[in-house]
Amino acid sequence: MSLNVDGAFIYFTIPIFGGIPITQTTVSFFIVALCLIIASVMLGRNLKKRPTGVQVLVEKGVSMIYNLTTSVMGEHNANWAPFMGTIFLSSICGSLIGLTGFLRSATADLSCVLVWSVMVSVIIWYNNIKHLGFFGWLKGFTQPMAVMTPMNVVSEIAQPFSMAFRHFGNVAGGGVISSIIYTAFGMLSATVLNLIASVGWLTGAGLMVLGVGIFILGRKRLRYQILSFLTFALGLCGLLQALNLLSGVPVLAFGIPAVLSCYFDLFSGFIQALVFTLLTMVYISGSLPDPAEAES
Repeated sequence: MSLNVDGAFIYFTIPIFGGIPITQTTVSFFIVALCLIIASVMLGRNLKKRPTGVQVLVEKGVSMIYNLTTSVMGEHNANWAPFMGTIFLSSICGSLIGLTGFLRSATADLSCVLVWSVMVSVIIWYNNIKHLGFFGWLKGFTQPMAVMTPMNVVSEIAQPFSMAFRHFGNVAGGGVISSIIYTAFGMLSATVLNLIASVGWLTGAGLMVLGVGIFILGRKRLRYQILSFLTFALGLCGLLQALNLLSGVPVLAFGIPAVLSCYFDLFSGFIQALVFTLLTMVYISGSLPDPAEAES
């Protein structure tokens, strides 16, 4: 995960309307949107009545989105499935793009998810005004009693911020934790290897011999094999450090960012995208009741 805790870097500023900054987030989300458009066009071409190969997976994914939408929002809101699918794919791809190492996760920027949340709120307000009328919508803020009006207004305004901060906080927080742990392991690596190298190259060679010995004696047990590998690798790195061949390389940090990314980028990114999409479904469905139930 590539994350600058100081905020998104500004590449350049468009000199109109007082200056429009083009940040890492802007570039990342533009790339995500472009990739999703291209994928949609490519996967939607030359469809067959009897699907095979990739078309089977695509149709299965589309069916899952429609089933999820109808189960949460009702059959009468099935037409919202493309919108919900777009929100879900934009969210998860916006998080995964940070795995490239040189692009920033779009969802790690509050401005990105806040725009989505405000857009959802505007859709909800539009639907309520469309079905209840403007004054009927305003009347809803005074229910169940007039004294509740300030709380209802605050709740309505707080809703998009709540959705945005929940998504942004989990993604950005995971990136900050990954960066801190990677830096800590890098410092630990420099300390340990410099300590071994300061004693002399024989220390590194001795650890390598010890690792080989542990492997020979405990080759039938997994824990001894792992211990022998770690001892041999530590000795080898210490030897290379003593010979000035490994200076500045955070050896102990190797693999740590990859393991953390499995959680913060893959698992957590998927969960946050799903939660955000489900909340969007619930909130919008509340403003679009079943016409049959509304008439009764």
